[in-house]
This record gives sequence, C-alpha cells and structure tokens, in this order.
Amino acid sequence: MPKVKQFWQQIQALSRKEKLFLLFSMFCSFLISADYAIIRPVSNSLFIHTYGADFFPYVWLVSLPFNLAVVSLYNYLLPKIGCFKIFIISTAAVIIGNVFCGMYISESTSLPFAFYIWKDVYVLLMFQQLWSVIHSTMKMENAKYLYGFLFGIGALGAFTGSFIPGFCAVQMGSESLLYFTVPIYLILVGVYFGLLRHSNHVEKSVSEKTKQSASLPQGCKLIFSSRLLTAILFITAFMQITATLTDFQFQHFLENAYPDKDLRTALFGRIACLGNILTMFFQFVGTYLLIHFFGLQKSHLLVPIFLGINAISFLAFPVIGVVAYSYLMIKCFDFSVFSVIKEMLYIPLRIEEKFQAKALIDVFITRASKAIASFFILFSQTFFVTYSIFSLTWINLSLFCIWCFLIASIKSSYQQTPEKVSSN
Repeated sequence: MPKVKQFWQQIQALSRKEKLFLLFSMFCSFLISADYAIIRPVSNSLFIHTYGADFFPYVWLVSLPFNLAVVSLYNYLLPKIGCFKIFIISTAAVIIGNVFCGMYISESTSLPFAFYIWKDVYVLLMFQQLWSVIHSTMKMENAKYLYGFLFGIGALGAFTGSFIPGFCAVQMGSESLLYFTVPIYLILVGVYFGLLRHSNHVEKSVSEKTKQSASLPQGCKLIFSSRLLTAILFITAFMQITATLTDFQFQHFLENAYPDKDLRTALFGRIACLGNILTMFFQFVGTYLLIHFFGLQKSHLLVPIFLGINAISFLAFPVIGVVAYSYLMIKCFDFSVFSVIKEMLYIPLRIEEKFQAKALIDVFITRASKAIASFFILFSQTFFVTYSIFSLTWINLSLFCIWCFLIASIKSSYQQTPEKVSSN
C-alpha cells in the first residue's frame, strides 16, 4: 500500500501538461498493442497454413533487407517532414496494407509471406515513433514509476485485442479479423496528434537536431560511438534471437498438435490472452518492484538468468505444455521487464540518438536478430536432424551466458550522466 500511495503522489505531482501527455501515451500504447494482438495470431496461422512452421527461418531471412529499407526511409524522411507527417504516412500504409490483405490473402500463396514480413515491421515502427517521443519528454525520475505503468497499459490493450482472434476466428474466419485495423488506427492518429501537442516541442527539436544524422552510415556511427548504445544493441539482439528460437520451437509443436487453421488462430489468441495477463502483472507490479529492490543493472542481469532456468526446464521436459510455458515467459519478459529497463537506458541520450539510433536498434536490429536466429535454425536442421528442436535450447543457453557477461561489463554505464553517456 505505501508503494501505491507513493505512485499516486508521483502522478499528482505532475503538471497538467505532463498528465495529458501521460494520458495520450497510454492511449497510443493501448491501441498499437490491441491491433498487434489481433493481427499477429492471424499472420502466424495463415503463414503456417500456407507454408508450414519449418518455413519461418526463410521469411525471417527475407525480411532483413525490407527492414533495412524501411528504417533508412524513416531516418531520411524524419528531419524533412517531421514526426506527425511521417506518422500519418505510416498509418495510411498500415490501413491500406491490412485491408488489401484481408480482401485477397486467402486467394494468394505469396501474400501470407509478404504480410508476415509487413506486420513485423510496421508494429515496431509504430512503437518506435511512440517511445521516441516519450523518451524526449519524460524525466528519468518519473520513468521508474511510469514506464512500467505505460507498458502495463499496452499489455491491457494486447489483452483486450487478443479476445478477438481468441473467440471470433472460428466464426468470422482469420482473414476477416484484419479489418479491425481500420477503426483502431483512425483513432490512433488523433491520439498521437494529442501526444505531440503536449510533448516538449519534440516536433521542432527533431527537425533541428537530426538533420546531420539522416543517413544510415551516420546512424550506425551514432550507435558505435556510444558504449551504452552498443550495449543496448547487443542485449536487444540477444533477447530477440532467444525469443525467436523459442517461438520457432513453440510453433513447431503447435502445428503438429493443431493442424486446422482457424482452431490454431483461436488457440494462439487464447495463449496470447494468458500471456498478456502475466505481462500486465509484470508491468504494473513486477517491474517496479524489481527496479526498486535490485536497481537497473541487477534487473538487467536477472532477465537472462531467469530465462536460462526456463530453457533448462524444456530440456528436462520436452512436451507442448512446457514449450508453451517457455514461450509465454520469454514473450512476457520481452514485452514487460526487459522492455521497460531497456527503454530506461535511452532517457539520458541525445535526441538524435533517441530517434534515429533507436530506430536502427529497435526496428532493424530486432528483425536482423530474427535473421541470425534463422541461420541457427537452418544449421541445427542440417547437422542435428533428429534433435534440431532441442539443439536450439543449447544455443539459447549459450547466449544467456554471454548476455550476463555483457551486463557485468558495462556496470559503469548505468550510473553515467547524459554528457558522459553521449561521449563514450
């Protein structure tokens, strides 16, 4: 109870503008997450229906150049047209793309492949545009209270959205669920406009301070000239590689257990619903307690340790229930504890690092990590044919160990001032 009281005191201490900014941030997070919770089960189910789960590594590899092109275009346009116009363009592309796929995806063998790539890129791009504005407005002293809360609202949106595929896929058909994007994203445009109005002149700052960092090489230079950004890049890659390998293991078991497309969409939606409940708990309660009792660096260290223990449980009991548990835990940690403590690392950085370097890490590196995971999967299928699914867990455990050493090696970066962080 004292912690709840302290949280509300923190909210009450905010100015009216800060409260409105927080409110619009919550709505944006809710809407983007709700849409993704609807689209993701549909995309996964249609992909498996058309190609099979063993084809996932190939789509992850093919998605890499598309991700790079989207990030390059985003970084190029951002200083020229500003945050809101690029958000409008992104929203229009999402609506048109999803409606088109809703109409024709069942008649095509190539659209499920293209749509899988598209949904992975656009959701990361939308979150990137939201969180870059949040980082540029919110203060560090407020972040430890409010970041977990903001992610929790996002999980609430995902929980709400997951009911639609979970209980409507069989009656409506998987393809029809794609039309839900239209009302969600039309509302999102108005909410994002309100978010920018109550930010700290982010639109103007972006235009002034990102002009010198618009190209892809300059964005890479921003990352590798900062020790903290480099560390963020690697821990982001490790999380996404291990999450992708676990996802592949789960999809493999799911395809064998539930061959029907719509039943698989419904089951995936219900599993996602349970995952969102756990994610909300971690975001509203668990993350704050973790940071409060262990601090930022130790919280980062606990993530690979906990996930490593879960990976060992799959080796001991390789059944669909344990695989589903491992999948839920890594996804819950990815969208809750890990995301919150990772986003907090961006706060002291310069605005060009928060927008353009962050776009490279959170959009391109996140999907590039899936391509790297694809090489691991294809390697294991080639050289460990009978035990390929289990060999992926050993790869995960190796990455978790490297992850722990990386966190231990950058201890000083967690206490640095903004000036020191930028100059390292």
